[in-house]
Amino acid sequence: MKAKKYCRLFLATALVFLLMWVSGCGKDKVTAKSLMEEVSANMEAVESASMNLKADITMGMKQSGISMNLEMKMDMDIESTMDPAAAYIKGNLSMNLMGINMEMESYNVVENGKAVSYSGMAGEWTRTEVPLEDGSQMAGINGMFSDGTSFDLKKKTEKMDGREVYVLEGEISGRYMEDVMEDMSGSMGDIDWSDMTMDVVLKIDAKTKMPVEAVMDCGDALSGLMEGAMAAAGVGDAEVSIDDFVMTCTYESFDDVDEIVVPESVKRAAGESGDTQSALDSFLNNSEPQSDIPSSLPEQGNGNEQAAESEDTAPVQNADGTYTLTHFFGKDSSVNIVVPEGYEVSPYSDSEYLTLTDTLGQPFNEIYIGYMLDDDYTEEEMEEYYISDVEYYETDASYSDIVVQEKKMVNVGGRDVSYVKISYVYEKDSYYVDYGIWTFLPDGDVVQCEVTERSYQEPCSILDDGIVETVMSGITE
Repeated sequence: MKAKKYCRLFLATALVFLLMWVSGCGKDKVTAKSLMEEVSANMEAVESASMNLKADITMGMKQSGISMNLEMKMDMDIESTMDPAAAYIKGNLSMNLMGINMEMESYNVVENGKAVSYSGMAGEWTRTEVPLEDGSQMAGINGMFSDGTSFDLKKKTEKMDGREVYVLEGEISGRYMEDVMEDMSGSMGDIDWSDMTMDVVLKIDAKTKMPVEAVMDCGDALSGLMEGAMAAAGVGDAEVSIDDFVMTCTYESFDDVDEIVVPESVKRAAGESGDTQSALDSFLNNSEPQSDIPSSLPEQGNGNEQAAESEDTAPVQNADGTYTLTHFFGKDSSVNIVVPEGYEVSPYSDSEYLTLTDTLGQPFNEIYIGYMLDDDYTEEEMEEYYISDVEYYETDASYSDIVVQEKKMVNVGGRDVSYVKISYVYEKDSYYVDYGIWTFLPDGDVVQCEVTERSYQEPCSILDDGIVETVMSGITE
C-alpha cells in the first residue's frame, strides 16, 4: 500500500514538472524589457494612429489671502500621421472657475519647412509657426515605449475591453509630456517639462504587443514647477498645489488615418500673421470668462482682433457724459445712456450694444451690464424671452439651485420698467444672478438691459433689486 502511495506521489510530481517544462518549452519568459522592445519595434512600423487623450487636473491656489480651487478637464480625440508628420485634435476643455466650457480644435502640419499649428477656440483661429523638428506628436508619445528598464511588469495579466493585457508600472521623463501638451504648454507658463518625472501605468495587448492605454500621473512633480512658472510671471507670492494631474491616453486604432489637410476656411480664418499666441492664451488673457450658458443678448467679442475692432467702433461719449445707443437692427432711432456710478464702459462695446463692467476690483465677484435698443415686442414676449433660458438650465445637470423670481414692474423716472430675476449655481461652485430688464418707448421700441453677477465659491452678494433703478434711471430719448 505504501509503495502504491509513493508511486502515485512520484507520478503526480513528475507530471507537474513535465507540464511546467512543456508550457515553457520554446517560449521565452516575458519581461518588462523584452515586452517594451517588442512594442517599440511594432510601433516603429506604425504610420498613423487614432487616440483619445483625457486629463483631469485639480489644483489649489492662494494669493493675497484669497484661496481658490481650480478643476480642469480635457477630453481630446487625436489623429496623427508619421509621414507627413501631422496631427488633428478636437475635443473639449472645461474649467469650474466661472463656468468655462469650450470646444478646441487644432491642425498641426508642416508648411514650407516649418511646423505650423492652426488652433481654434472660442470662435477664433490662430496660426503659429515654430522651427521644424524631427518626428511628430505621435512619435513623442510613442517614445515612452523605447525603454523598458524603468518599468516593472506585473505578474498577472488583466482584462480590458475583452482583451488580455500586460500591465507595466514605472516612471518616464517629462519630455514625453511636453510632446503631449505642446498646444497647451504656452498657457501653463514657462514650464520645463524635462525636469520632471511621471508615474506611468502602461497596458499592452498580450496578443498583438501593441499599446492599449497609458495613464500618466504627474501631480507631485508639477507643483514646484507651477510655482516657479507663476513667480516668473510676476505672481511670486502665489501658493500653488497640484492635488491631481492625471492623463489617460487610449490607443483606439492604428494605420487607418487619412492624410491630414488643413481646410482652406481655417487658413483664411487664421490669416497669415504668424501670431505666436495660442487660442487658449488669447481666450484666458484677453476675454471675459464665458460659459456654455445661452445668452439672450448678442455675445460679447473676445480676443485681440475683436478688441481692436471694438476700438474702431467704440461708442463715443457725448458732451453731457452720456453714450448714444442706436437701434440694433438699423432702425433710425436711439436713446442716450448714463453710465451708473461704479461701472465703466467695456472695450467690447459699440454704439448698438453698450456693455459695462464694475470697478469694484473683486477677483472672484464680477458684474456685467449690457444695453440694447430692439424692435417692438409685447410685454408677454419680453417675459418669455428672458425666462426661456431656464428650460435649458433644467435639462443640464451642470446647473443646480435654480430660482426664478416672477416678473415685477416698477416705476423708474416716470417709466414702467419690468424685470425678471434668475439665480443658479453652475458646476457646484460658480454662482450666478441674472436680471432681464426692459422698458417700452413711446414708438414701441424696447430698451433691454441684461445684468449678470458672477461669484466663485460663494453666493452672489452685491446685487439686489435696486439694480433695476440704477441701470434704467439714466435713459433719455
